Amino acid sequence: MLFSERIRLLRQQHGLLQKKLAQAIGVDIPMYSRYEHGERRPKRAQVVKLAKLLKTDADELVALWLAEDAMSAIGHDKMSARAATLLRETLDGIDTAALTPEEKETTPAELENEAPATAVTIAPQVIVAAPAIDPAILKAPECDPALRTLVRQLGSNNMPQYHNGDACKIMATIEDKSIDCIVTTLPYWHLKEYKVDSLTTKDENEFVDSLLRMTAEAHRVLKDEGSLWINMADAYNSTSMQALPWRLAIKMMDLQGWMLRNDIVWNKQQGTIDNMQNHLRNEHEYMFHFVKSANYYYNDEQLRRNYGVQDKSTGAKSTGERYQRNIATNTALTPVEKKNAMQALQAAMYKMSTGKIGSYRLYLRDKAGTSTGDEARDQEIKTKGFYIQEAAQTLSMPGDVWNIAPERSETDRYVIAPQQLYKLAITATCPQGGIVLDPYCGTGTACKVAHDMGCRSIGIDINDERLRKARGRVEQQSLSLF
Repeated sequence: MLFSERIRLLRQQHGLLQKKLAQAIGVDIPMYSRYEHGERRPKRAQVVKLAKLLKTDADELVALWLAEDAMSAIGHDKMSARAATLLRETLDGIDTAALTPEEKETTPAELENEAPATAVTIAPQVIVAAPAIDPAILKAPECDPALRTLVRQLGSNNMPQYHNGDACKIMATIEDKSIDCIVTTLPYWHLKEYKVDSLTTKDENEFVDSLLRMTAEAHRVLKDEGSLWINMADAYNSTSMQALPWRLAIKMMDLQGWMLRNDIVWNKQQGTIDNMQNHLRNEHEYMFHFVKSANYYYNDEQLRRNYGVQDKSTGAKSTGERYQRNIATNTALTPVEKKNAMQALQAAMYKMSTGKIGSYRLYLRDKAGTSTGDEARDQEIKTKGFYIQEAAQTLSMPGDVWNIAPERSETDRYVIAPQQLYKLAITATCPQGGIVLDPYCGTGTACKVAHDMGCRSIGIDINDERLRKARGRVEQQSLSLF
């Protein structure tokens, strides 16, 4: 957690409004809001004043302020780790005693004798310390590269390789930047009562942090042009939804440098079994698409060809009826021209209904002498009284709402992500023959899809019984996915 997030959490814990702190350090509210979002950078003296007002250690807050500035410069660069090492070596060699007052800048101690900042009244309350951030969730721990050989062991065979154990520990044996596509459905939170695999933690923040350790490893093992797809269900704590997918997504972006490309709504086309009478049935989950850089692999041509939707932006029925009225009421056409235009319109409507064309547009002569900006088209309108422009059948990109029914499970209140959910992701972001990783593979749906598509795959799960079923699915004859 760096400076901007720390001051926001401390302000909220003290029950303060941005207005109060903005007045205290001499800025307006929009400017202070930018400080909390990391969009602008306060002065050092203002940081020290904030530390007093928020009752936190001034030295630590200044250090976070400096660290955030460094992170903004190098955090998303592929050379950030090397740059951090050089910076650390440089700082270790600085003789602080030799610095001039200007080089030292203003220190917290030198501000002790300043006039007190504008008073801010804080109501007596129990102050909760800001939660500590485990370094493991920010970046994968260092490891001897010689111990990372899992992908080399995979070879060229596209039979899935399954591993039983903790996701993070096994991912630690995968080589840096060796995976093309990671696609997974994350474990549930607090579902032990239904006897299914889940992560049980004391609160939702600890649950999200446990998943961030996996995404830190994912960031390391994924190629720079790779993609990470995460399917995640939300959960209720008492009567409130916890927004778990978005808590995780925002922390991944803020703390680990992920870029979110799409938030897909997976419409499961069926509601949950629940007896609650004070909220709607839950019928969707989120599927997030993350990347490490803007230069990621994306096969939109294959995605359009396999799963694109026909572009019929102009409906045949409604457009035909409107054009028929236009012909009938046109006063610049002769009766013969109207008859010929109607016949041509009927032919275009038939072509569209049979899929021979994607759409069409009718141009009619008017009393002013229609001009469309195309000389050949205008000449035909002048001669015949009409012109029909036909457009080829086109394929649009799939939308970000996927209507896919889940696979059934033998366990109550537990569904399995369907093959089509994973196939869309793998089609778009895994090159032919690439490597797919599923850190929580369960019964191996992602690995089966990868196998059927000619890709190599690695599946990890802590439940050996589920891995046994996963192996059996691939050994069976592959079935059509649709």
